[in-house]
Amino acid sequence: MSTLKLAISVPDVRLRFVEDPPAAQMERPSAGVYVLAPAHLPERDKTRHQIVIVQPDDPRLTDGRHLTDLMSLLVAGQATGVALALRDGTEVADEVRREAHRHGVPLLAIGPEPAKWMCLHRALTDDHHSRMQRTAELHSQLIEQLRHLGRTEGTQRIVSWLASVSDAEVTLTTARGTIAAAAPASAATATVLARERIAELAAAGRGRSAALDLADGRQMRLFTVGSTTPAPVLAVTCQSFCVEVSAALARVLDLLAARLALEEAERRHSRLQSGEHVVREAVFSLLMAGQVNAAKSAAVGLDPGTLDAGIARTFILKVPPPQRPAIVQQCHDEIGTKAVITACPTYPDRIVILVPSTIGDIEATTLSKLVTHTHTAPGRFLGGSALHTLDETPTAYQDAARALTVAERLPGRVHCYVTEIQLAYVLDQQHAGTWATHLLRPLHELPASRREPLLATLRLGLVFPPAATARMLGTHRNTAARRMAEAAALLGVDLQDVWQRALVGLALQVRAETAHLQSDADTPAVTDILDTPEVRRWAHQFLGRLDTDRRPLRETLTAWIRAKTRIEDTAQLVGLNPATVRIHLRSAEELLQRRLLTNTASTTPEGYVVPGAHDLVLAFFVVEGTTLRPACQEVLSGSR
Repeated sequence: MSTLKLAISVPDVRLRFVEDPPAAQMERPSAGVYVLAPAHLPERDKTRHQIVIVQPDDPRLTDGRHLTDLMSLLVAGQATGVALALRDGTEVADEVRREAHRHGVPLLAIGPEPAKWMCLHRALTDDHHSRMQRTAELHSQLIEQLRHLGRTEGTQRIVSWLASVSDAEVTLTTARGTIAAAAPASAATATVLARERIAELAAAGRGRSAALDLADGRQMRLFTVGSTTPAPVLAVTCQSFCVEVSAALARVLDLLAARLALEEAERRHSRLQSGEHVVREAVFSLLMAGQVNAAKSAAVGLDPGTLDAGIARTFILKVPPPQRPAIVQQCHDEIGTKAVITACPTYPDRIVILVPSTIGDIEATTLSKLVTHTHTAPGRFLGGSALHTLDETPTAYQDAARALTVAERLPGRVHCYVTEIQLAYVLDQQHAGTWATHLLRPLHELPASRREPLLATLRLGLVFPPAATARMLGTHRNTAARRMAEAAALLGVDLQDVWQRALVGLALQVRAETAHLQSDADTPAVTDILDTPEVRRWAHQFLGRLDTDRRPLRETLTAWIRAKTRIEDTAQLVGLNPATVRIHLRSAEELLQRRLLTNTASTTPEGYVVPGAHDLVLAFFVVEGTTLRPACQEVLSGSR
């Protein structure tokens, strides 16, 4: 098992002893990291051979009685040591030093960054896993007759082999119960007779054994296996223990110890992989929420430098939901850690792959592998975005989602977003920036602690349904809904109205591009900033794609907008069957690279406005002068 000597040598983690340690402490076993929450007691079965990280402001470190109790619990739980998460220059209190020394608990210090804790945990777990693998390989070579038993059912095969060569009844009992047995009925009976002795040996730990004479003349020998406590106990019952049986036992005890340790290492490795999946999802969620620095800090635990490029391309791989976990791991194994690969927290059938564009040829390699994945099986589709900076990740995700909409209509099932000029980029920056600043001022005047959550929720809430927004932000759906309602009230808009929703989305995009400009004294109306030759050219080009289809797509779309994106109401307005309306919308999706239909009616909450309609609303207003509802006039005029 790994030791503290290895732990303090892990690069860039800066784990160190507070004082020069005795030599014995350097050799204390260390299997990983356990972070102690201030409001919780350490769980004894989880602190064994763990470096327990404690925050320096934990009240138990300043209260003498609680400090003593904490140290006692760590000793009882066989913790490797306690590490205080200290910033540079912070001193450890004398009382903490004395209590750690009195209890014989190694006292260490580590930086306050959680990413470094994860790096340390991963290094220890990987080293432990590597050691166990080498041990298992060595025993497989030494015991040639058992080399074919390295399968999933290896423990049972070893026990069965021992029973066959020694003509004995054999059981292996762990804290989880009897996990392997040969001649189960009679072996289990004998084990019941010795259960008290088995429990004593298990509690005593490694290197213990016992011999019992049974009433029927047979002998039972008990052996602890491995070095864990409580220890697994091997029970062997036979008529006599000859030299051959004893030799077989000596080999099997070592092999079983290695096999059980390897299984435990594999379970730990599986838990580490699960933790990495959580971190990757957190990195993506932080980027979607606009917290780029926090995302970079979290990504250090995956692979340092992953997000240093600052520019990335986003892909969305759509797969059947039951296949997603396996494909996520497969993509991670093939592409590596330089790309952020995660299950989309919003949609159960999407995998998000964020690929930095300046790290070697990873972008081309990733695209090639993703295309291969897509073509491997039916029901898979791939959409890719244009290049975007990390703070534009929400836009990149929308690009990839739009490309995915097109890919679902193509025979090849792969499409990369065709870069188009966004409306926000053709507006007069000075006038549009003044309008957007005026519209969003009630939010920007709030304290940062209140403003940032509202803005992050509003940006995503204009693109995703409420439940999806909550999952993307890692918060409760009621919290996301409350923030959306609060933002709408502050702005004085109705976010369930497609026109006002489109205008708020435009204002957020304009504000992001023009925040550095000084606002004009007079606030223009949105009708004025949309009444320019550049905007009209953009609108004609955007809607002109619809003219390549012979069907009256424009008429259907304008009716669909007037009907608040409701299919049945649209069908009545244009005199078509609802199925025909859906066909028109699907055709428009491919031409405009916009999602206009949700997958099923059950996925669309009441009052949710499809975000693909936002650009349509503004383009039709510019080109056709669509009459707006009276409730929108104040927003359009820029007045309050």
